[in-house]
Amino acid sequence: MAACQLFVLPLGPKCTQSEIATLLSSLPNEEQERISNYKHWQDRQRTLLGSVLVRWMLHKFTDMQHLFMKRNDNGRPYIADNICWNGDFNLSHSGNWIVAALTHHGHIGVDVEKIGPLNEELLTYALSETELEMIHQQSPVNQVKTFFELWTTKEAIYKTGLVPDATPQPLDTMEWMDKLYTQSLYIDPDHPVTVCLDQKPPSMELTILDRSQLIECKPIR
Repeated sequence: MAACQLFVLPLGPKCTQSEIATLLSSLPNEEQERISNYKHWQDRQRTLLGSVLVRWMLHKFTDMQHLFMKRNDNGRPYIADNICWNGDFNLSHSGNWIVAALTHHGHIGVDVEKIGPLNEELLTYALSETELEMIHQQSPVNQVKTFFELWTTKEAIYKTGLVPDATPQPLDTMEWMDKLYTQSLYIDPDHPVTVCLDQKPPSMELTILDRSQLIECKPIR
């Protein structure tokens, strides 16, 4: 089994035009077009940095010289026409952070969320009956933290691609906890992250990056 690697990148201040041009130049035309369709600069920047981060990660930590990336019906990116690598990768971004995860064997999913306001409508929409009952047993102070830890776990499990449900909402994390390996952590007090794999890795490494590292090391397209 290979180690799991997490790479964390802050959204940071708005990129300069020079930074944007350099980062975009490392991406295929269709990816550049997808990024340009976002209305708000924060969304464009999260998507831009996430796309470049994934390619930087794969270039630096695999032997692949060329990447032909596609998306499945659920929008999950994957490497097409690859027969020499048995690993997997995943990406998530929310609030102030972008997170990419890599394993060299098996499947992986990752999710980061920014903690925000909580109400009963959101709880009912997002959680299974078992999860909802667990939330209601806790104090109001703990409910918010527990909800977002559950939600990132639910999303990370779903994003492995191993769950047949069309959406993560009906997924009951309790039913999958003994089938898959999950680990949660906090980048800062407002951003929980959960990573999920189909087997427990021998180690898990987290690296915080600066976007200058992506600009200086042009990733493969």
